[in-house]
Amino acid sequence: QLTINYCSIHSCTQIVLHIYKYLGYTDLLAAGATCHRWRNALYQTEFIARTCARFSKVVLSDQHSPAVELLKCERQFRHFMFEDVTLGQVHKLMTFIGRSAHSLNLDNVDLNDKQFYGILRLLPHLHSLSVTRCLPLFMSATFLDTNSCDLGAISAHLASIRELTISQNRYLTDAILVRLTALMPNLELLNMSGCQISFHNAIHRRFYPNEPSAPSESVLTFKYILSVLVQQRKMLRTLDFSHTIIGHSLAALCDLSRPDENGEPGLQLQRLYLAGCRQLNAATMKEFLFTQSQLMVLDLSGTVCLNDDCMGTIVQANPLLTDLKINACAGLTNVGASHLRHLQHLQRLDISNCDGINSAGIMEGVASEENSVLLELNVSYLTICEEAIKAIARNLHELRSLHLNHCVNGVTDEVMQLIISQLCWLRELSLESCCRVRATRVVCNGFKSNKLIFPQLTDAALTGINLSKLELNRTSSIGDIYPPPDSFSGSLQSIKISLRSKAEEEIVRDAKRKQAMIAAYEMNLINEEDFEGHNIQALRGLRSLNLRGCNKISDVSLKYGLKHIELNKLLLSNCQQISLLGMEALVTNCPSIEILDLSDCYNINDQGIKIITEKLQRLRSLDISGCSQLTDHSIDAIIVNCQCLQTLSIYRCRRMYMDIEDRLSGLQTLRNLYMDNINSIDNAEIFRLKKRLDC
Repeated sequence: QLTINYCSIHSCTQIVLHIYKYLGYTDLLAAGATCHRWRNALYQTEFIARTCARFSKVVLSDQHSPAVELLKCERQFRHFMFEDVTLGQVHKLMTFIGRSAHSLNLDNVDLNDKQFYGILRLLPHLHSLSVTRCLPLFMSATFLDTNSCDLGAISAHLASIRELTISQNRYLTDAILVRLTALMPNLELLNMSGCQISFHNAIHRRFYPNEPSAPSESVLTFKYILSVLVQQRKMLRTLDFSHTIIGHSLAALCDLSRPDENGEPGLQLQRLYLAGCRQLNAATMKEFLFTQSQLMVLDLSGTVCLNDDCMGTIVQANPLLTDLKINACAGLTNVGASHLRHLQHLQRLDISNCDGINSAGIMEGVASEENSVLLELNVSYLTICEEAIKAIARNLHELRSLHLNHCVNGVTDEVMQLIISQLCWLRELSLESCCRVRATRVVCNGFKSNKLIFPQLTDAALTGINLSKLELNRTSSIGDIYPPPDSFSGSLQSIKISLRSKAEEEIVRDAKRKQAMIAAYEMNLINEEDFEGHNIQALRGLRSLNLRGCNKISDVSLKYGLKHIELNKLLLSNCQQISLLGMEALVTNCPSIEILDLSDCYNINDQGIKIITEKLQRLRSLDISGCSQLTDHSIDAIIVNCQCLQTLSIYRCRRMYMDIEDRLSGLQTLRNLYMDNINSIDNAEIFRLKKRLDC
């Protein structure tokens, strides 16, 4: 009997572990709250490796929360991130972290070199170290100087580090870089993005008039970075110089990439990041990429020099690419985009904001034939037509992420229906501001005029109902809600003159259309033959949906379209036909929402916010800016119901008056508050600290 019970428990645990493999981090936390067995399953090695303990915008001390709670935790974490943190007495906390920490990320942390040494002495298992925007840390000229500190325990712990990120540090110098990297002989990743690196030889000669000389404590030059790369080239696989002024200096890496005279292999990168490097030139970049045949990830976003010839070189020299980001490259045209079809291993592609690419580049390139490898595609802000997006839907069946933001000429109800029917594996879909402007010549009573038509996504795109064939006479029982367009044809006496503007008329028509749809649904007046298309419910695994600016999406879509238990991010900004009716259905059908944007949805009222805060227990970010009906009652609902809220935006909520920032200071999880009349509060901890001091 004991054997049977043990086997059944073991098999049950294996089933739970298998389920966990398909869940995101927040889903894992929710699942772990089910029972002790499910919670204990989270302690398995494979899930611990995916978990990061993050401290954001708090004052850390051994005597106060959240450090006190972490010290009581039985669970051990491997990855830790400190973001905008002020450190107090944290010896106990760092000792606890040091038992299991494999990676440490310090982002804008206020600490000096002595505190840094103390932390490193307590972290013997560290493999990854990230120091970003920590300005005071590198202000000391004696940082890691053997004459000023004992490096015994520190050097032993730093020797195991494989990944080093020292980005956006203004006071980083040659001396500090040499001392730091000398203690890490086996680096596989070096990230120096956003650092103020001097590449010009004249600057180097100014600080080093007599060579050889000791590394400078005043400047960071590329020549010393190059010397570090020479020492680390055998193991180095990832290099990041994004947002620096690297230009011709990249040519120096070409010689470094070739085998030396002893036959030792040169620098062979697998990941290269050069985003925003506007000083790059095409010849140097092509020469270097030809030496990197093992490259798998390449980011050239915002590089001016990238053109069609460079694109051909990339495809020829780097056939193993799986990730390629070339967004905002103005020199790229359809010719270069057509080369993308030859990258057989490409899984993630970003070509957004490339003004020279249009429909032909898509249909002759990445969507020219059936592709079962590509998983993520971003074509936002491209001038592409419906046929190009249809080609994407027909040929890229394995897509998990698709961004079509501001594709104003391509996204229609028909296209959206094809996307739903063909891309059943989508997890992320972004359709922000997908509206089209078209000039049409109208003839009325013998007079010709031009009229702008704005075809946009409607409820038909998400629900599959054919609005044009819906017989409106079936809605006669619900009153004169939606008069047929020809109801005013006839005698002159039946003509009514409206003083509304065209925009106001459009709003009235949309409101009547929505009322008719809701009433038809409620009274079961829509038959099966009216549903000729596909419902977005077919995208069962959808986790992120962006409908910002799609202002013809109404409560109909929320009530009868969005029914996704995995949906955790929903952006509905400027969807002005959304109201309480839609919110009631949304919070029931999509209970896992964590990020919700309802800005400028002016039909949202206090009752809607009350329902949202009560039902969406996992809500972390809420944007209700411009919701003019909201009052202080909404703030009360947020304070009482939101136990996980970290970010709140309430710009232009003019009916909220009473000491909002002081009242929200009691919300312990709140980290970011954005509102009018005060500077944006990036750290709500200052209010809690003020209250403690006042007491």
